[in-house]
Amino acid sequence: MLKKYGYFLSLFLLFSLHLEAKSLLYKVSSRTSTVYVLGSIHLAKPELYPLDKEITKAYKRSDVLVLELDPTSTESAVTIQNTMMRSGIYPAGQSLQSELSPKTYQTLKAYMKKLNMPMQNIQQMKPWVVMLQLSVMEMVRLGYSPELGIDQHFLLMAKQEAKPVLELETAEQQMALLAKEDQGFQDRLLFYTLESMHEMEPMLNKMFKNWKNGNAEAFDKIMSKPLEEDPSLGDIYDNLITKRNYKMTNKIERFLQTNKNYFVVVGSGHVIGKEGIVALLKKKGHRVTQH
Repeated sequence: MLKKYGYFLSLFLLFSLHLEAKSLLYKVSSRTSTVYVLGSIHLAKPELYPLDKEITKAYKRSDVLVLELDPTSTESAVTIQNTMMRSGIYPAGQSLQSELSPKTYQTLKAYMKKLNMPMQNIQQMKPWVVMLQLSVMEMVRLGYSPELGIDQHFLLMAKQEAKPVLELETAEQQMALLAKEDQGFQDRLLFYTLESMHEMEPMLNKMFKNWKNGNAEAFDKIMSKPLEEDPSLGDIYDNLITKRNYKMTNKIERFLQTNKNYFVVVGSGHVIGKEGIVALLKKKGHRVTQH
């Protein structure tokens, strides 16, 4: 899912870290509070552990762990399951074959044939569900695991230590980003994902290299490349990334008004860029340092 729209989705699903020298770990402080913001990935590889000591120290100095979403909470699990059933399956009389454009449907058939998977297995799933399933399958094939994601790593630690866990978003908000009832959007979403699936491995390798070097500028160039190639994707980027950045930044500012320290783990795509969390905090007058 890496070309054009897929670049955004890969970051939405994926990006975070391993650390050598600088990383996408940032620190911002007020008179009463310190907030650490870590650019993360939701799927990772075993070789990314153990994490850099600076990350571990930042977590230990914090009183609260903050995630985009805690998928293990009862509320989130129920919401995800209900959304999948309510908005992820076509009603009787509709299917991928009837709802997708001929171009997208034929591209999907060719990809499924390559995987040696029958179309009937996914025929009643809506495009956004198919996109998620095929993307995660490809990432797993490349060696990435949801269980090894950085957010899951710290969530497990927090639960073992009885450390409070907060969320920046709700499952309902996140699911709504992909499950929107817009046939054109859904068609484009699946088509761009399929078209760029073969680019996933080399692109991720390049991202990891820049991440390991703490090169936020190079990382941002990879992220913004689709917009340069196709400005019409601006609305998609705005909904998936930019608008959420502003909301997350506002919550982080509220953390700074307390007398506690916070360790915030968010996808790297939200951290970097001219309208990323770090840049927005700086625009608001905060001093942000990269570690």
